[in-house]
Amino acid sequence: RIFDGSQDGWTFHQLEHAIIGYQGPTLLLVRASSKNNNSDDNAVVTFGAYTASKWEKNKRDFFGTSDCFLFQLAPTLRVMKSLPKMGTRGGHYMYFNNGMSTNIHSGNPSKKDDLAKGLGFGGTVSHPRLFVDIHLEECRVSSQDTSFEEGHLGLPPSTNNGDCDPFSSSSGVASSTTSTLHIDSLEVYAVGDEDTLRKGFEAQYQHRDIADAALRNARTVDKAAFLGDLRNGVVESKAFAHRGQVDGRAHGSLKGEEDRKANGL
Repeated sequence: RIFDGSQDGWTFHQLEHAIIGYQGPTLLLVRASSKNNNSDDNAVVTFGAYTASKWEKNKRDFFGTSDCFLFQLAPTLRVMKSLPKMGTRGGHYMYFNNGMSTNIHSGNPSKKDDLAKGLGFGGTVSHPRLFVDIHLEECRVSSQDTSFEEGHLGLPPSTNNGDCDPFSSSSGVASSTTSTLHIDSLEVYAVGDEDTLRKGFEAQYQHRDIADAALRNARTVDKAAFLGDLRNGVVESKAFAHRGQVDGRAHGSLKGEEDRKANGL
């Protein structure tokens, strides 16, 4: 097990640290319950996804191969295999967005980014079929999309009451249901034989070493640039310029007060 929310912390940063860089098959396991407080205490579902592809972050699109599937363990056992990509249809296998990506709507910075923030499988970039939100609090699951076989994930629609909202599938042939559940536990496992696990963790260690080296280099460059500005008087001139602006505003305010007093106002 490479991540457990109850032990490692319920933050997306911790989840990202655990899975990014690992180059081997992983299994996501979620245990969730209905958000309806009046529902039966036994209304709990266990489901997840398997993928043989490595996790990537902030690609603003889907990635991975068809070597993955969705599954449910309880209350009923079912497996939804991946579907082959046909032209522009399907191929939406894995999704990961921590909300920190750059170059968002560079042509129109004021435009709202409608990409889902979190981790997902299938569906679309705004509504993945299996989706864990960035706060690791809620999971949204749907029964149909173009990348995996049809099959309901989560509680049956009749059990989940008002939390189910019907929407049309992209194929237009049948309707699908989606429900939002509260996450009770979330775990990620590295799976495979001993050699597969060893290679996967070795790749992750190397990935972390490269990332740490890049961060140290960036800090060194920033420090050198600051010292250079300090030597050249750039920092000092900016500081005095700001002080002058403040003094100017203050002087203007005092002068205005004196003028009002002189005019008897």
